[in-house]
Amino acid sequence: MSKIIDDAKALKKELDNTPLIQEYMQIRDIFQKNEEILQLKKEIVRAKNENRIEDHNRLKKEYDNHPLVMNYLSLQEEVRALLKQICDIINI
Repeated sequence: MSKIIDDAKALKKELDNTPLIQEYMQIRDIFQKNEEILQLKKEIVRAKNENRIEDHNRLKKEYDNHPLVMNYLSLQEEVRALLKQICDIINI
């Protein structure tokens, strides 16, 4: 069992050193701390809770089209595809 744990740790270390994962982690941190994004999320929830459909749709569209959100979601999909590929190889 120790060999499996050691291999998993080595894989994680390798993944952490790939440019894709490094870029994703950097963008994720920026995304999670971005005041504009955080404020937009709050406004979207508030508009939905207050049943302001038009405001909610406008804010959601603004959020979805924000360059940082688009970049983050794109990188997230690339990371998911990489991890799925790794899972597929492991499960062979």
